[in-house]
Amino acid sequence: MKKILTILLGFTLFAVPSLFSRDKDGQGKMMMAADHFKKMDTDGDKKISKEEWQKYHDGFFQELDKDGDGSVSFDELKEKRMDQKEKMKEKAKDKKKQGNQKKQTKDSE
Repeated sequence: MKKILTILLGFTLFAVPSLFSRDKDGQGKMMMAADHFKKMDTDGDKKISKEEWQKYHDGFFQELDKDGDGSVSFDELKEKRMDQKEKMKEKAKDKKKQGNQKKQTKDSE
């Protein structure tokens, strides 16, 4: 249990700063927090029970534990973080590409 709490604390230290950061358009990342909340609130009562919290994070723990040994190493945590960064880069590229396509469409009109 101590390991799980340590891992969750470590993940929180990585995740929380991103909730308050802003993208290039000046939009906050609070929508990400709202989406995260909705995923945890499985019964839709706009509250997260201890059971909902644990169920969500147990699933997340299993996702992090790539080798299935019942613990998450720093390398596994780091790998997850790198995967998230790559996904964010791809999303940003796609958004930029869409913006360029819209601009070209407006210019051609």
